[in-house]
Amino acid sequence: MFLKKEDILVRSAVIEDAPILTAWWNDGNVMAHAGFPKGLGITEEEVKAQINLNHNHLSQRCMIEVKRQKIGECNFRLKENAAEIGIKICDVSYQNKGLGTTILKMLINYLFTDNSLNKSMKVKKIILDTNQKNLRAQHVYETLGFKKVSTNINAWKDQLGIWQTSIDYELTIDDFNRQNN
Repeated sequence: MFLKKEDILVRSAVIEDAPILTAWWNDGNVMAHAGFPKGLGITEEEVKAQINLNHNHLSQRCMIEVKRQKIGECNFRLKENAAEIGIKICDVSYQNKGLGTTILKMLINYLFTDNSLNKSMKVKKIILDTNQKNLRAQHVYETLGFKKVSTNINAWKDQLGIWQTSIDYELTIDDFNRQNN
């Protein structure tokens, strides 16, 4: 996958990205929002194995670059006419600058409209979840047209044994077009 808009690039991750992904995923500050305040404790070899799954068009792990600097990652997985997505701006100096919204618009547009992606499965909705405490992400999702589908109280315990609540979101192409045109 290769999406470009001005200085922003979203591209499929390659093996050479494994060191930075490993560093991000093992950084508790980066991963705390996902319930891993101690990081994932993942090896570079495990990350490489995940990157190798990119050959399958049903899922992609992607790198986000701004002016050729790697600043984060996103991913998608297709299943039953839906795409489940995730995004992280890992470099804190690039957070709160509107990049997440722009990158999500690029990814969403790709998932809903790319003919090569949709040959075998037409994406009819995009789903995601977020921690209830992640208010910044919720604002972005709702701005893009995502609708809250459910709140899962005490859905899981984080690494510190603290119960976390998650919110499920859903976006249809009609809601996306209505909100973003």
